[in-house]
Amino acid sequence: MSSCTTIQLDADLTISQVGVWLTRLADETLADNEVIIDASELVRVDASGLQLLLAFKKSCAAKNIAVALFNVPKTIQELIRVSGLSQELG
Repeated sequence: MSSCTTIQLDADLTISQVGVWLTRLADETLADNEVIIDASELVRVDASGLQLLLAFKKSCAAKNIAVALFNVPKTIQELIRVSGLSQELG
C-alpha cells in the first residue's frame, strides 16, 4: 500500500532556510512512497533552494520515493527553466 505526504513550501526557499528544510524534508519522507511538494506560496528561491529541491528529489529517487512539484508560480518556473533544471525539477 502506498502512502503520500504533501509538503507546503513557505514563501521563501533561500539559503537562510535550507537547513530547516533539509531536516523537515528528511523527517517527513521516511515512510512514504510519494511526496507532493506544493509550491503555491513560494515567492523567493535562490540557488541554494533549487539545489535543496534537486538533492531531495535525487535522494528520494534512490529510495524509490516519487517526488512531484505542484503549483509552481510562473516566476519560479521561469527561474527553474533559466537554471537548466526543468527536466530535473519538472
